[in-house]
Amino acid sequence: MATMPKSSGTSDMLRSGAVFAMSGDSNRALANATETWFAAATECQREMMSFVSMRLEKDAETTREMMGCRNLGDTTAIQSRWIEETLRDYNAEITKLMTIFTRSVNGGGRDGR
Repeated sequence: MATMPKSSGTSDMLRSGAVFAMSGDSNRALANATETWFAAATECQREMMSFVSMRLEKDAETTREMMGCRNLGDTTAIQSRWIEETLRDYNAEITKLMTIFTRSVNGGGRDGR
């Protein structure tokens, strides 16, 4: 029966950290790109969470308004306003997200600064 050794040369090398030693321009560039990507992804996640929270509050308020309506005309007016506001909000959010990504691609640094 074959048995696995308790440690191998590969696992010893990985444990020593030699594989992850940063040397050379290409490794530094990769590390910088990864750091920038993570910063942009984190900023986008925060932005999207904030947006979803804001939209849920607005949607709940619109629902409460519509439930209080006594006629179809008022309901239609509220729904029309909601559609316009929702489209504006989503358009503004996409613009914000594109700005975050553009800043990160153009070397805007961490957290989009």
